[in-house]
Amino acid sequence: MKNNNLNLENIINVKIKLRHLLTPFFILKSYFLFDFLRTKAARIPNFIDEYISLASNYSFFTTLDFNAGEFIGGSYSIFLTSGPISAVGGVIGWAITNSFIFARITNFYWLYILQLFFGILIAKKLQKNYKFIFFYSAFSIVLTPWWQGSLYMIGEIASVIIFTNAIFLFSHYRNLSMFLFSLSIFFGKLITLLPFIVFYIVILIMDRRLSNLLNDIIFFLIPMTIWLLLVNFNYSYGNAYDYILDLIDFTLGHQSSGLANTGPSSIFSGEVTSWNKYDYFRLLIAPIIFLIILINNKESINLLFGTVTIPIALSTITIFFWFWFLNPTKWMRYSQHYSLLILICLFYLIDFEILKSNLYLIISSFLVLGFIDSFKLLIPLGVFLISYVVLFQKNYEINDLVKFTLGFILFLSITIPFFQKDTFGNLNEIIFECENNLLSEECLISYEANK
Repeated sequence: MKNNNLNLENIINVKIKLRHLLTPFFILKSYFLFDFLRTKAARIPNFIDEYISLASNYSFFTTLDFNAGEFIGGSYSIFLTSGPISAVGGVIGWAITNSFIFARITNFYWLYILQLFFGILIAKKLQKNYKFIFFYSAFSIVLTPWWQGSLYMIGEIASVIIFTNAIFLFSHYRNLSMFLFSLSIFFGKLITLLPFIVFYIVILIMDRRLSNLLNDIIFFLIPMTIWLLLVNFNYSYGNAYDYILDLIDFTLGHQSSGLANTGPSSIFSGEVTSWNKYDYFRLLIAPIIFLIILINNKESINLLFGTVTIPIALSTITIFFWFWFLNPTKWMRYSQHYSLLILICLFYLIDFEILKSNLYLIISSFLVLGFIDSFKLLIPLGVFLISYVVLFQKNYEINDLVKFTLGFILFLSITIPFFQKDTFGNLNEIIFECENNLLSEECLISYEANK
């Protein structure tokens, strides 16, 4: 009895100490995260897709005209593939400062807040502590391969954040979830339609009833209808029907779709030829390990979130298969449709203490650490520390210690670059030709000249 009381006292004390540390830890993380973003935003080169996304979405939010200029097809062009949800923060940042660099930073914080909002919503519904969510929500984005797409305001990350959280909300807020699925597709990235179709078909098959189908369709149609109405009155080449036909032709013929090719794409074709072994682990091996974790923890996941484990696994496999076996270009940003989903899922599995054994806790933490890109020596350090906590700290609350250790290693991953650099990012750089009219030809020319 005395030993049991001592163990319980140790556990309570550790919980209290760790949670007291979270606030100063969060403040420190926020400071170094801002510097990390500022440096990255100032140093990445201009990218034409950034200009197109910011210009079209700034036009959308100020005039409802989704238009980046005639050079890309005019109003509601089928070539504008990153929808309005991808650049909300960038539009706000641009409206305040007319600075592309500041717009990049504010767009990251928009995505951070978006993931934070969904994480808290899910945690409160499950009656889980959500303090750690404040810490790791930003890392789910920063750890994603080619995460600078969030700074460039490209649609993949915003779309995947909404899609992934819609999955975890599905059994608790089904109507909201269907609305979010549609929002992620039509106001985010059209390719999200592929994993959604697989997810929803599997859900229908597992339910073995169609009683919810009509209600699901109604809520799914809300964003879709709004978007097509806007298209119908503004599309430069006709109405909504013409837009749909043109969009189908564009999608089928796009160089990355894989549908225009005569056969399957080689797994080592396209951009992956320039990758290193580390990239292969993150984007080829880690997803397979994640799926194994997912299936082997099916009962505990379904207990909290409903019968979503198999639908998640199959929708992930679908987009994973498309990327590796059909997509000939294999641009890294397209892998975000499953890599970001994996990171969000892993953080939820660890934070909500869903994993049924310490082995899965170690492996899941290792997968998260495996996505660190800025200072890779932290990966073996993190694996060692977490393994030590799980295997040898029997008298303490293991899950809290693991979360804190994982958070500390991730904190170091954005802190070390601060002490390694000798210059700071300059937020004051302005392209003067863009100040008065972002859609002007002079602005476009000057932007491309400043690469």
